[in-house]
Amino acid sequence: MNDQIVCGFSAPCFVRKNSRLRAFSLVELMTVTFIISALIAILVPSLNGARNSAKKTSTMATLHALEAGLEMFRNDNERQFARTNGYPPSFAHPRMLDSSGNDIFEAHAGAFPFDKYRPVVSGAHWLPAMLMGVDQQGYIKGKTVTKRDNLRYEPWRWYTPDPLGDGTSLERAGFYVDPGGVKTVQTRDLPGRPNGDMFELVTDELLILHDPFASLPVIVDAFGQPILYYVANAHGRPSNMVEDARNKENAYCGGPPVYFHQDNELFTGNEDARGWDFDGPHKIARAGGDFTADQLVDASNVEAQESFARFIVDRTLYRNLLNRATEENRPPSCNAPLRPVNADSYLLISASVDGRYGTNDDVTNFPLAVE
Repeated sequence: MNDQIVCGFSAPCFVRKNSRLRAFSLVELMTVTFIISALIAILVPSLNGARNSAKKTSTMATLHALEAGLEMFRNDNERQFARTNGYPPSFAHPRMLDSSGNDIFEAHAGAFPFDKYRPVVSGAHWLPAMLMGVDQQGYIKGKTVTKRDNLRYEPWRWYTPDPLGDGTSLERAGFYVDPGGVKTVQTRDLPGRPNGDMFELVTDELLILHDPFASLPVIVDAFGQPILYYVANAHGRPSNMVEDARNKENAYCGGPPVYFHQDNELFTGNEDARGWDFDGPHKIARAGGDFTADQLVDASNVEAQESFARFIVDRTLYRNLLNRATEENRPPSCNAPLRPVNADSYLLISASVDGRYGTNDDVTNFPLAVE
């Protein structure tokens, strides 16, 4: 401390403190800086992990609310929507004809509540439109709409301010999901960006700039990304999990498909183009309908493993099929086919933390087929 002892003839000795303060050395400053940096490096991932965990929990709560709303919708509209087991449509795919040449979803033609000139609407757009109404002011049942001026058969007019031009308002069925209980975002305000190549398949300009589409709401998860909705085809063959848009005669056991990859490929992308880029390419961009069962269970087949068909496979049946084929030393076949999860209802998929649909961290209403 370099203190000084001072003594006088008429006074006792005392200690004079050195007023000069001791400074930190460079080594000490570097040590403190290192410790603080180390603590930050330890704490920040933990805080991010806790934050992401809370968001996933919030997303699960949103999915539970949607599940409850979808069941209420089914209870009220099961007869009208028999082609989809009473659940709302999710159609973005081309027409599908039965053996007589009739569109198997013709019964839903009068339920399309969007701008009739819009080329494609994703399942993610159908979800809020049918559970809360296109304008989020309540769902309008077709059977309550007057036939006057052909209004009942032109549902894209139902949610306009004055559908008959005489000030008549249409009866609202109410909300199957409380708009205050879920978060919706207009398509134009979603994070990330749409991929130009994807949307050029639909329109000459980027679809995000197509105003009627851009203004449509989607229900988002706690990470701000759309919750995808796929409804099962009531007349699908359970062994045919998903259609291959480029090959209608599906290689996977044949028959009408249960699910349609195209219903949300504006967001997921497809084999030819990337969809919406939230944080990189999505692992379910490929439909997978052109793969056989043995290809889908082949761990060395990367393309098959990273497909929508593989992502939605029924995990229990998958394991049984794989074990049986292994025991008998033969590849799986259509004699013991795979099938999708929720083959008689619907799929809800959140991309979750990584912003990529089809990865292990997704939040869904079905068990992920992860080994």
